[in-house]
Amino acid sequence: MGASMCTAYVASLPDAKLDWDAGSVAVGEIADPSAFGWDSFELETQDEFLDDDGDIPEGPTFEMTDLATLKKYGRRVLTELKDALDTPDVTLLTIGGYWIYLTGGLDNDAGGDDEYGAIYASGGLPDLVMKAVGFVLKPEDPPSRRSGAQGDATDTDIVDAIALGLGTKPDWSGADELTWIANAIAKVRRHPGDTDPVEYYEDFTGRTGFDPLDDDFLSRYVGEVAAEDDDQDDGEVG
Repeated sequence: MGASMCTAYVASLPDAKLDWDAGSVAVGEIADPSAFGWDSFELETQDEFLDDDGDIPEGPTFEMTDLATLKKYGRRVLTELKDALDTPDVTLLTIGGYWIYLTGGLDNDAGGDDEYGAIYASGGLPDLVMKAVGFVLKPEDPPSRRSGAQGDATDTDIVDAIALGLGTKPDWSGADELTWIANAIAKVRRHPGDTDPVEYYEDFTGRTGFDPLDDDFLSRYVGEVAAEDDDQDDGEVG
């Protein structure tokens, strides 16, 4: 049987205090066996553990395994994950406002007791359990505006800043290059050239639920026309 080198990771916010006891408590509160996401192959690789009470069939499948056994395995996975993250074989990266715990291994060893297997197996734990420990479930959606300080901006802040910088200005210089940037931004934000500057600013504020002029980082990118219009609106309301 062939094998491929794969990566496995979990993510948290920087300096997050991982609470493994809270994760264990959360495992105990799971009432539905289907909340656990391991397949039959992953369970089969844990034959020795699952059979330690002598009442689990050989070659167990998800359907054969009762809730109590899944919880027991879940706590073991948490323990192995905690141990794995403390080893030099797991690399800690800071990407997009996250701490990424990353390692690699062979896909046919995904159920083994190495660091890759431990992180891979944690993917079968319910979301409730991973959240209780302190992990972020979808690091592909980085949090924005964690800080207004320039050095702490996330990649989402940068995208917002470029979008605001283009979308709230009435005229562009270097049109070809800015059009290229705007078209790239349009894949993840509203296209900055689709509306007039004030309308872009109002749309951005309405969609995100906050005023970028109140943010130390983003406010410097909002065009003067949009900012002046916002000031006028404030005066009218007052």
